[in-house]
Amino acid sequence: MKILGEMSTGLFALVQAHGTILQQLRVHKNICQLWGYEKLTNLILNHYNLVCHHTDKLMMMMLRAEVNFDLQNLNKLNIGQTVEEIFVSDRIMAESCCDLAVRLSAISTQNIEIRHLLEEMTLLQGSYATFMAQQLELVRQMGTQFYLATRC
Repeated sequence: MKILGEMSTGLFALVQAHGTILQQLRVHKNICQLWGYEKLTNLILNHYNLVCHHTDKLMMMMLRAEVNFDLQNLNKLNIGQTVEEIFVSDRIMAESCCDLAVRLSAISTQNIEIRHLLEEMTLLQGSYATFMAQQLELVRQMGTQFYLATRC
């Protein structure tokens, strides 16, 4: 299976996006753990593990197709300094990754395996973005202190 052109470039961008997401999630997990928010730490860790699994599958497909990629130059991290900022930055990152996976899925008509993985990534990142948006709305409705006291 050879992957060329727009699909190759898009998959490279998706691997970079996922590498960035993994780094951002790692930092946010550590921040929440340091603050003592165990439930939030576990939610972020669970998403981290799912993203890692999908990224590994994507990289294996790309290696089999002999597509070169470089993870040394990742996208800019947006590290939140508060729980609200963490929700915002993770939501934005998940939405951008979801949009990229949707665009690639639309042009991936020849390879069922890649299309299936892209659809899984779309669902994963879309559901995480929705969850982050819901949590952000709860913070805004309840207030940060009450949210943290009851949810984290």
